[in-house]
Amino acid sequence: MIHLRPERADDEPFLFSLFCAVRDAEFALLPQSQREPLLRMQYQAQGRAYAERFPRAEHFIVEFDGQPAARLLLNREDDELRVVDIAVVPELRGHGIASTVLRSLISEAEGAGIAVRLSVWHDNPALGLYRRLGFVVRSESATYLELEWRPAS
Repeated sequence: MIHLRPERADDEPFLFSLFCAVRDAEFALLPQSQREPLLRMQYQAQGRAYAERFPRAEHFIVEFDGQPAARLLLNREDDELRVVDIAVVPELRGHGIASTVLRSLISEAEGAGIAVRLSVWHDNPALGLYRRLGFVVRSESATYLELEWRPAS
């Protein structure tokens, strides 16, 4: 069973562990003594950047069978639901966690007549999921695709 709950202060170890797990391949060649401090610094920088750019964002933990399995950072505006960040524990990918959360957001957006938007790396494996859910490319840069789901007019 998948359940969203607000993030709490005691979720910090899980969130850092998830951040590291998601980026493990990027830093695999670094010695462990260098990897952890660098990841900690990037984790803190990401948190500051998100807080600055999306000060009203809602922070959620996604639980799967009662255990933390993912994080969702969601920013609500009048014209969009912005998925700032969604990350699933690598061992739990493929269990429908992200798709369930995104379908719920799509349903909410459809009822409100607004878009769901997110940015994703060009080579992110989740791109296939986003396309299956009806997201289309809105714009792109050298590294990111800006995706959007819109309700039928």
